[in-house]
Amino acid sequence: MTNVKYVAVLLADGFEEGEAVVFIDIMRRLDIKVDVLSCMETTTLNTYFETKISADYVLANKFDCTYDAVMMPGGPQGTDNLSANANVIAFLKRHIEANKYICALCSSGAKVLAAHHLLQGRTYTTGDKLAEKFDDGEFIKQKVVVDGQFITGRGLGVSFEFAFTVARYLLADNHQKVDWQASHIYFDHWPLNN
Repeated sequence: MTNVKYVAVLLADGFEEGEAVVFIDIMRRLDIKVDVLSCMETTTLNTYFETKISADYVLANKFDCTYDAVMMPGGPQGTDNLSANANVIAFLKRHIEANKYICALCSSGAKVLAAHHLLQGRTYTTGDKLAEKFDDGEFIKQKVVVDGQFITGRGLGVSFEFAFTVARYLLADNHQKVDWQASHIYFDHWPLNN
């Protein structure tokens, strides 16, 4: 029996709800435990398209926990809010130092990781032209890029590829479970060929 894996999903007002919900859904289908953490003052969040979604906890209540992976979705305002939050950056730095997976989808790769020089020159992907605004990291135009502990995805359209890639790394000893679940939900673009 393998150890249970734990993932923190960091959300702030304005996040891209499709990216977050697909990721959380795939993790939970695979029995990966997810804590949805609001990086605002309340657990009730407003999404990019004004859907109200509630988090499990506020980040402050779980700040000292260490997860196997930390995920951030995109969304213009959402990533601005994450990037401006000192606790988010400190939480990410601690997980980077602990060699945990840092998983950024869409604009969060550029606007949070690259903006704060957290990539330290690693390859990554992000939404169109965002990488041009920052001097950290090497942008690669692929659906999903894995460089060491960093897993990044282009955007909403690759949410399933991104989630299953993260799952494959977390469940490295059980790829059959990941592949079966991809097949079970009729996800035909797996395994990923960039």
